[in-house]
Amino acid sequence: MRKIVLILTFMVSLLRTGYSQETITSNQDKIASANYKNSIRLLPLSALYGEINFEYERILKNNFSLLLQAYGDFSNTDVVSNGTLVPESNITAYEIGLEIGGRYYFSKRKNAPKGWFIGAGIIGGYKEVDYNASIFNPRDYDTVMIGGSIKGGYQWVFKSGFTVGAANRIQYTQELSGPMNTYIDVLPEISIGYSW
Repeated sequence: MRKIVLILTFMVSLLRTGYSQETITSNQDKIASANYKNSIRLLPLSALYGEINFEYERILKNNFSLLLQAYGDFSNTDVVSNGTLVPESNITAYEIGLEIGGRYYFSKRKNAPKGWFIGAGIIGGYKEVDYNASIFNPRDYDTVMIGGSIKGGYQWVFKSGFTVGAANRIQYTQELSGPMNTYIDVLPEISIGYSW
């Protein structure tokens, strides 16, 4: 019984210490984050699926910001038919785009760009696909793409301005010409950058 009381006393003291430190840290975060009005970030995880992705965020109010996201994608794929590589055949594609959106931060104790957020945006882009294959009829096309996205996640900004974020994103895009494909993607994101 004595051990249980000792353990409970120790746990309560840890919780009280943790709460008091959280309160002080939160007040410091609120004061420090009042100076952050701009943030620029690279999204390195998007390189796994072939994109280069940059974000710029401008804080407009304590809990709201404007977000500009630019991306580029290039791929060169060999053609395989019936399990055999087709000589001198490939498909080359590139895509560039821009997303304009807003982001709302939920935290009452921390000003943007810190804490939990949700955001939405409008996407516009251009895509070109070239089929260089002897087994295809010429099907090259270029198209304008439009769409939208919804994103939610959490972002940390340290005193030095170093910024790290993690989010999940649902993106919808539609080609306006060519085969008129529709894409719905669920994309995890990690962002690394600097705020000032």
